[in-house]
Amino acid sequence: MTLNKLSAALRGTMAAALMAGTSCFASAALAEPEMLLRAGHSSALTSTGHAALEMLNDRLMERTDGRIGIQIFPNSQLGGEREQIESIQLGNLDMAYVSTAPVASFDQNFFVLDLPFAFKDRDAVFRVLDGEVGHDLLDGLQNVGLVGLAFWENGFRQLANDKKVVHTPDDLAGMKMRTMENEVHIATWRELGANPSPLSFSELFTSLQQGTFDAMESPINLFYDMKFNEVQSYISRTNHLYGAWVLLMSPDTLAMLSDEDREIFMQAVAETTADQRALAIEADDKAMAAMPEVTITDLTDEELAAFSEQMAPVYDLVAEKVGDELVQKVVAAAKGE
Repeated sequence: MTLNKLSAALRGTMAAALMAGTSCFASAALAEPEMLLRAGHSSALTSTGHAALEMLNDRLMERTDGRIGIQIFPNSQLGGEREQIESIQLGNLDMAYVSTAPVASFDQNFFVLDLPFAFKDRDAVFRVLDGEVGHDLLDGLQNVGLVGLAFWENGFRQLANDKKVVHTPDDLAGMKMRTMENEVHIATWRELGANPSPLSFSELFTSLQQGTFDAMESPINLFYDMKFNEVQSYISRTNHLYGAWVLLMSPDTLAMLSDEDREIFMQAVAETTADQRALAIEADDKAMAAMPEVTITDLTDEELAAFSEQMAPVYDLVAEKVGDELVQKVVAAAKGE
């Protein structure tokens, strides 16, 4: 067995000892479990995803009598989202939750979740994610050395900038905009007149602070958690994309669980997924109330239509990558057809 394939139990024991002496940022179970799973993410300690990992740890510790726990590494401590995905593939990381956009670089079928303005509301989202399309997407990750456990909520993505209130695509002309490392996202904002470029999330705050970018887009709760309100003054509620987090696991780690422990684990994931989504729904309202200094603008149906009407080339791009059949499945499911 290579060093890259050290068991989760051994790596957990080593990591626990190291963290006890060198770091106060990663959370670990109070009593060291026999199997300590290392879980990473790129959001803040205050995020609903981090809270969900803590809930998952509590459930596992309780239901396995302390045998299985989770050690959490937040704020990109183990690298950006792409690096965390690669670490899971290599067996160097047990779990992570990551945005769907970088996952598409490993499995292009995930590009279908980047169809702009495809989801009217959360009901439409969950008809897709919790239905046939979502199950197939998670199952397909086994082909690229990943286990897809669940879709957690990051939230509907909104447009933010530090220049002016944005009502129409014309207001974006020439605006330097950070996007995720995903060509569909880049194409979307290019069609709308912005000047988009990809950048790792872990570098975003500094780049906005230094003026490298004028604009960005993210869910409002994440915007607040990451303190982007310190460097961005305007939010337009475009709801252009729904941002899901994919909870990923190493196949090697899952294979180490006994049948009984696997059943406990999967049940705990299902319950935690429901709790995380409920937390996320509350988080946007709380974030908006906590940022009176930010101008938050609700767009009219006509203004939103001016954005969505320019998306035909982006839908064609996605269809080229995943096939028109999958695109139509998502569109139909989102509409409840």
